[in-house]
Amino acid sequence: MRTNHTFVRCREGRPLTSGDLEWLLTDALAIVTNLEEEVGEPDPGQRERMLDLLLMLANLHEYVAHHSVRLDRPA
Repeated sequence: MRTNHTFVRCREGRPLTSGDLEWLLTDALAIVTNLEEEVGEPDPGQRERMLDLLLMLANLHEYVAHHSVRLDRPA
C-alpha cells in the first residue's frame, strides 16, 4: 500500500518525504532478505507477492528517475 500511495503522489506532482524513501528502501531490503532466506522451501503465494512488490518498487524507481519528482527536505 505504501508503494502504491507513493506512486500516486509522484504522478500527482506531490513531493516525497525522506520517510517515504526510507520506507521504500526498507521494504526493498526486507523483500530481498526474505527471498534469500526462503530459498529452500518457498511459499509460492508469498514469493509471488514479494516479487510483485519488488517489481512495483523497481517501476517507482524508474518513474522517479525519468520524471521531475520533488523531495521535501526539512529546513
